[in-house]
Amino acid sequence: MNTHQPEAGPLSGIRVIELGQYISGPYAAKLLADLGADVVKVEAPEGDPMRRWEGSGTMSPQFAAYNRGKRAVTLDLKTDDGLSELLELARTADVLIENFRPGVATRLGFGPEVLHALNPRLITCSITGFGADGPYAKRPAYDTVISAVGAMYSQVVPAETLRPLGPAFSDLLSGMSASQAVLAALHARDARDRAGDGNGRGDGTGEGEHLEVSMVGSLIDFLTEAASTYLETGQVAGPDSRPRRAQAYACVGSDGRAFVIHMSVPEKFWVGLVEVLETPALASDPRFATREARVRNYDELDVELKAITERMPRQHWLDRLAAADIPHGPLNTVADLFDDPQIASMGLVEEIVGPDGAALRVPAPSTRFHRSGRPELRAAPRLGADNGAVLGGADAARAERAAATSAPAALPTEGTTA
Repeated sequence: MNTHQPEAGPLSGIRVIELGQYISGPYAAKLLADLGADVVKVEAPEGDPMRRWEGSGTMSPQFAAYNRGKRAVTLDLKTDDGLSELLELARTADVLIENFRPGVATRLGFGPEVLHALNPRLITCSITGFGADGPYAKRPAYDTVISAVGAMYSQVVPAETLRPLGPAFSDLLSGMSASQAVLAALHARDARDRAGDGNGRGDGTGEGEHLEVSMVGSLIDFLTEAASTYLETGQVAGPDSRPRRAQAYACVGSDGRAFVIHMSVPEKFWVGLVEVLETPALASDPRFATREARVRNYDELDVELKAITERMPRQHWLDRLAAADIPHGPLNTVADLFDDPQIASMGLVEEIVGPDGAALRVPAPSTRFHRSGRPELRAAPRLGADNGAVLGGADAARAERAAATSAPAALPTEGTTA
């Protein structure tokens, strides 16, 4: 178990307002919270629908996964009071992330133009399914739809299977893209702040900017190898294209436990595998004599390898492959993952206190900062848990300003500007 000692984190002092539902926006903000940002999650009075995922009550495991480390407030953004509260929060924030359909934020009164006029330093980030324009822009954007349109499924689903599968690819990748873009924008804003130090960088304004991240664009960026290969050569990649080129195989031992082998390009790995399997006939088989031949005859070699490995238990093969320094690994399920000795040695699980006071084991952030450190992990918040702490301060600031601007002109209060 990781005995991480909490520190402030590299994003300490950065305030993020998150107007997110389901996965993409919340995941982007969660990544920033893991780095030390103060993330305030703004939800409608009924809460993010993922709180009640699959009828699980007020805190589903899925919601908890994407919303740890945040504070939570509730606002009805369709009311004047709710909008006013949000604008008050945005006035002093550094970042605002939302994943509404295009135009919704503007229609509700907190589009980027309004927010930047209120707070020029604010970085706003809109995550959409298909971008702001185009024939699909206004459609509801859920992961399955985007993963299909963005060609992700064509890379991972065999044609004969023809069913959605796997994690929420486009949600998670767009969340990662958004967090990366926010970090870049914060850096650019700081560079503009430093423009007056004589080094010629920036314009001295320290202003923020508006970021647009699309789920489908994030997928295409992720599929850069398949996309670039098609654009350059016209070759259409499928589920086995990458494994075939990479010479990657999945095998099963006699105990029914699976493992993978990845030979890549170096010939030494093929030579070593033949020795491990104790099948010299493979080396002399013209179908497998060269890497190009093995790529061409991938399916045939796959059958041969499976027929050999099923004769002995998986651990027999893992030990021999390790001794021969051949890239390999067990094909873990999630249930296997945290018992894997390598994963256990890396401190990738931490114990935190859940919202009900019970101990929870959670995946820890994978990146370590040897100087900045990172904050202590905190559980996802209950709905509206921080209304008093967060919105109370906004109420007080707004009341003070209202009193100042409504005072008689002959008797200006402190801080009033003409």
